[in-house]
Amino acid sequence: GARRAWPRLHAPPPRPQASRATRRTLLRVLGHAPDAIHAHAQTTICRPRPTHPVIGPPRPAPRPSEPRSAAQDWQCGRRNSALVTGAGESGTALSRRYTRRETVCVDLADWEATEQALGGVGPVDLLVNNAAVAFLQPFLEVTKEAYDMSFNVNLWAVIQVSQIVARGLIARGAPGVIVNVSSQASQWGLTNHSVYCSTKGALDILTKVMAVELGPHKIRVNAVNPTVVMTPMGQAAWSDPQKAKAMLDRIPLGRFAEMENVVDTILFLLSDRSSMTTGSTVPVDGGFLAT
Repeated sequence: GARRAWPRLHAPPPRPQASRATRRTLLRVLGHAPDAIHAHAQTTICRPRPTHPVIGPPRPAPRPSEPRSAAQDWQCGRRNSALVTGAGESGTALSRRYTRRETVCVDLADWEATEQALGGVGPVDLLVNNAAVAFLQPFLEVTKEAYDMSFNVNLWAVIQVSQIVARGLIARGAPGVIVNVSSQASQWGLTNHSVYCSTKGALDILTKVMAVELGPHKIRVNAVNPTVVMTPMGQAAWSDPQKAKAMLDRIPLGRFAEMENVVDTILFLLSDRSSMTTGSTVPVDGGFLAT
């Protein structure tokens, strides 16, 4: 028989929606991210130009005969904007190559410079905290410089950029989504990764606290926790076949992640399909953390 249409007692609140344009931007940022073994404090923040939003154009209006919901009114009338951190020193080249994306180059390890650079960034609905650095040092050889730079970029910058975006959302009374790019290293001890693992462990619990405090403002916060991803950092850190084999042997799917695997998970968390998900850390690890 015909499927019964149940009445909606309440119109769903308007929420930001991601699109294919966001996916392309994330792939470009992850693909150009230095994520090097040594610090790359020069980081790029990608945001849409007013006429070319990172988030796709509004959905077409329904036909006059179709019922129109509050959510449809919102989707048809609003252009969302997204902010992604972490394109690194290649940000200038990105800006030249992809003219539909505007980049802001700033040292995210510098609190004052970041505050000044993002002070006029404009309305942002979706935030992806992707910027990170990694120093591979044995525990007994960890340096203060490696510690300071790692925590400044991997944690402090997340706090600061998220504060700027969240305050803007709250001031506008708008819902929003924040996704923090963490790592399986937040939940597993890896040799020579003592500082990196520490920053990602801190990022996981920060994600949960942010979700608790920002939830009443209709801002969702989640993290993705990838295994080794074949970015420049992943290739540099895991180019040794013997080292790579030891990791691959622990991954039930038997392979490292590609950028598309991480980007698709981020897009899911940015989308309305995950509207009841907040405070979660989502593994993209081929089953590594299950072993």
